[in-house]
Amino acid sequence: MIIDFDKIAEEHIEGFKGGEGKLDVRAFVDDKARIMYSTLRPGACSGKHQHVGSFEAMYVISGELTVYYDDKTEIARVGQLHYCPEGHFHWFENRTDHDVIYLAIVPTLR
Repeated sequence: MIIDFDKIAEEHIEGFKGGEGKLDVRAFVDDKARIMYSTLRPGACSGKHQHVGSFEAMYVISGELTVYYDDKTEIARVGQLHYCPEGHFHWFENRTDHDVIYLAIVPTLR
């Protein structure tokens, strides 16, 4: 199956998961997974959240994503992937002055 994000309407989210700022998402969703091509705007962040019954893999396409994973702070750069396993907490932010573009995959495990 080919997923063409250019053919999926972009959703504009303010304060994703209780965070701040703008996140633009083109999402493919079925009963097995949520696959998102996302743009996190400068200064924006998600809220802290736990993955229960899923995990999340975030592959950075452009920019630099600061990720707070459990008790650690990590910087995910172009070509790197942040992985948040089931049961763990994370939140992320764009601490730069340019967009961060990433592909996120969140499967349904149960």
